[in-house]
Amino acid sequence: MELSNKDKAATIQNSIETATLEETGLIHPTSYKQHNPNVETGLQAILALHDQMPMHKVYTNVVRQFQDGDYGFVHVDYFLFDYTAAFDIHRFENGVSVEHWDNLQINPRKLNKSGRTMTDGKTKAIDHHKTDSNKKLAQDFVQNILIDGNLRDISKYFDGDRLIQHNPHMGDGVKEFMDMLSQWEKEDKPQKYAQIHKVLGEGNFVLVLSEGYFGGEHSAFYDLYRIEEDKIVEHWDVIEAIPELDKRKNTNGKF
Repeated sequence: MELSNKDKAATIQNSIETATLEETGLIHPTSYKQHNPNVETGLQAILALHDQMPMHKVYTNVVRQFQDGDYGFVHVDYFLFDYTAAFDIHRFENGVSVEHWDNLQINPRKLNKSGRTMTDGKTKAIDHHKTDSNKKLAQDFVQNILIDGNLRDISKYFDGDRLIQHNPHMGDGVKEFMDMLSQWEKEDKPQKYAQIHKVLGEGNFVLVLSEGYFGGEHSAFYDLYRIEEDKIVEHWDVIEAIPELDKRKNTNGKF
């Protein structure tokens, strides 16, 4: 049976641990566009990168896997060169991945203020009939609140103060989330969203890819939202600095 796009994405990422990427046959051998700016484009660059990893330590654990049309996207707990939380996205054509995006963040492997990790929590999508409306809700939240700053509209997106939070620097609650953003602003290390680049979703899970600045660094924000009854109820994220143009190993762009 043909694997689904989310299963293919999970298989690709899991093959890092078993060093079987080439054997899976799921990446186009000559036409694989890489958007990780720290890796050269193409399959051979990925294989070469694996050769540099401390394979006696490497593990991959795909915690969540979803798909949206030609895209398969996964939320992964890794040890690559360090403990890492990541999102990986693959775009498939004719059954194989031809394009890849990711965002990686060192995982502190400690509980946040509410006793949560960067990757625990709900994993299975429901409400598939509401995929489009849930994508619109998450996109509107990022645009209206995080980019445009219309904080008076915050209640449109949440059920009171309910928000299960997996960011390692925050605890649960909408107020906690907004207070931390305000505190970082006062400490002159703000988290500023500037532009949405991509929105992917399956059922009640939506991943929003955005660009902005965090603590003064040009950064990519990957935010995963779980939605119940038209309200955001749970949030995971991965934040990664975007290197300067002269330090990038490909010219495909982060997004």
